[in-house]
Amino acid sequence: MKRGEKMGIKYNWIYPSYDENFIKELESYSISKNIAKILNARSITDMTVVKKYFSDEYEEGYDPFLMHDMQKAVGRINEAIENEEKILVYGDYDADGITSTVLLVETLISMGANVSSYIPNRFEEGYGPNKEAFTKIINSGISLIITVDNGIAGVEEVDLANELGCDVIVTDHHKIQDTMPNAYAIIHPEHPDGNYPFKKLAGVGVAFKLAHALLEIFPDFLLDLVAIGTIADMVSITDENRIFVKQGLELLNEDPRIGLKMLLELSSIDTKIDEQTVGFYIAPKLNSIGRMDSAKLGLTFLMAEDPVTAKSLAEQIEQYNIERKKVTEDIVKDVINKIENSDKKEKNVIMVSGEYHEGVLGIVASNIVERYQKPVFIMNEKDGVLKGSARSIFDFNIYVAMNKISDLFVAFGGHTLAAGFSFEQSNFEKIEDFLDNEFEEFKQHNELKSSKNIDIVTSLEDISYQLLTSLDVLKPYGMDFEKPSILIENAMVLNKAYFGSEKQYLRLTIADEVGNLECISFKDVSAFDKVEKNDIIDLLCTLDKNNFNGRSKLQAHIIDINIKEFLFEDLRFMNYDISKIDNTSLKLSKYKDDKASNFYLYKDIDKLDTDFEYIYLLDIPNSKDYLERITNLNPKKVFLICEEKEILSDLYLIDKDRLIKLFNLILSTNNKQINVTQQLDKLLSVLKTNVDSLKIMIQIFKELELITFVNNTIILNPNYKTVDLKKSPSFVKMESIFEMENLLLKESIVNIDKLFSKK
Repeated sequence: MKRGEKMGIKYNWIYPSYDENFIKELESYSISKNIAKILNARSITDMTVVKKYFSDEYEEGYDPFLMHDMQKAVGRINEAIENEEKILVYGDYDADGITSTVLLVETLISMGANVSSYIPNRFEEGYGPNKEAFTKIINSGISLIITVDNGIAGVEEVDLANELGCDVIVTDHHKIQDTMPNAYAIIHPEHPDGNYPFKKLAGVGVAFKLAHALLEIFPDFLLDLVAIGTIADMVSITDENRIFVKQGLELLNEDPRIGLKMLLELSSIDTKIDEQTVGFYIAPKLNSIGRMDSAKLGLTFLMAEDPVTAKSLAEQIEQYNIERKKVTEDIVKDVINKIENSDKKEKNVIMVSGEYHEGVLGIVASNIVERYQKPVFIMNEKDGVLKGSARSIFDFNIYVAMNKISDLFVAFGGHTLAAGFSFEQSNFEKIEDFLDNEFEEFKQHNELKSSKNIDIVTSLEDISYQLLTSLDVLKPYGMDFEKPSILIENAMVLNKAYFGSEKQYLRLTIADEVGNLECISFKDVSAFDKVEKNDIIDLLCTLDKNNFNGRSKLQAHIIDINIKEFLFEDLRFMNYDISKIDNTSLKLSKYKDDKASNFYLYKDIDKLDTDFEYIYLLDIPNSKDYLERITNLNPKKVFLICEEKEILSDLYLIDKDRLIKLFNLILSTNNKQINVTQQLDKLLSVLKTNVDSLKIMIQIFKELELITFVNNTIILNPNYKTVDLKKSPSFVKMESIFEMENLLLKESIVNIDKLFSKK
């Protein structure tokens, strides 16, 4: 484990380290300390980068002509418009592809182009260019094809287009292969011959840069589409993407497309549209169109201007989404059943096939990975070919592993944690055995826990609406710039419950001396089974607001939990039966001395000649020194019973203020004397104490040589000097006893552990 890490249940935690000078610099720009800490925790140390988060200086992003082949592409498109050529925008069936297509089509329409669009069918044609579609398109009279969110892998298809006399402009953001297509122009932020400053644009971002270049103005009216596609494709929400998403969300709130407005109404969303709204409500529904049927409906929907049409299309999309959810749930249940009733659960890599809907296999695979914490392959069976989606975990590079046996696949592609593939049924066992061995090798050399960065470390008492609201300046959140992760230390689990139709979700209520907070988890809740009521935990979470039935409350979304292991364990205030204590354990007390049964007096600790794993404190020791000597014995656990016969701090009402008041009473008398018998009631009333306490106070004054006490009369020593109360043995003893009572009867286990644990 790296320095600064701590083990959670699911992750290794990396604690933040702050540059205090940089934080002070940010504060001088009126950036709050918490915001400064978050930025600094994310390795942001450059003011130029900070300005990109908070300044309007970069609102138009980078010059689109910095992108490779942009000038060439613009020239060819303008030529096509001037010559009234037929142009076709060739898109993709996911939300990024749909928004990219709409964006470029609307741009070209505004320029007077003769433009149409085409999105391949996921089930019949698959992803990206295909020869049959290209042939049909070109034969219809199209002379210029512009791909959006695809095309960089279409080497053969572009060659075919060239042969048929059609130019192809590729705009894409996917991984560039060893061989690029021989297209008229390739616009790609990672082009090896290019020098574009930001490499992580979504497909819609690349299409937007082309639109910007074509229109010769910054087309901010298209940024709603950019925001949706960028969030949906889960690309990095940093740099230029951040700028575009932020502005796009503003546009979605100011002037949403009529279709989107109808879609949100169907979901009863009437709050401000933010990245969560897009990520949880808009993007999945747009994606559901291509998962369940043809994505062409998405184009019509986003471009609809008539409310009646828009509402009808929104209702269709809503139905697709409901269907998608149902199909996904059914497949997940079937896959889990197959795993639990076979040996697949014991394997390193889980591979399951069935007659499944291809459109949701990626979602299913993600669900199964979350549950079993292993790489997963989910496949559809058809005509002896298995086709599906793979999802990995713990940085196990599934693409590299598959590439080692590429000859066993009909086709595959992807990256570290996700891939698509197809292979002959006959190769199933060979692939399964190889991948199983690969992950076994990976496990032997890698810790099966990912790391999770912490932005802010705090306590429950600092969690508030004010804190949550202050974080809003950091929005939007997304990939590479997630919601701030907040570590709440030393909170007690007040309640634990499961909810949902199948009790699949977790709700914890945590508390401290000040208040409590509801915490929920919708993912992999089985990981938190060991968390119990009354546990003291560190909770890693994000903060949100839960709006329900017109009421709003602060809520934490659980990322991870660390169950605190304390040297001290709390058995106080529960009438603990000491007869249940194992005789091999050490029992310490002020009164009970039975060494044969391992009962020892506190004062005899140093006489112990045996090591004890478990030590029980039956009552309260009279001094901190005893606790320090107990911890020096290096026990495994110290149990606090602390059952007192009398609480002396309640019985004896003595403190420094009362002693000063008594001394001043003596001084104020004419003869500097007080007859206690005669003035007892007055003394007790003024001092607000009792007779036993008064006796000890007089004893303290005698020890300090401030008075003499003769015939029940307090007589001031005429030669008295100002003295330190701690020179009185009685006062020191009393103070020590009171301190220990307050500590062991009133403080939390957390604070006691902090004071005395040597861990």
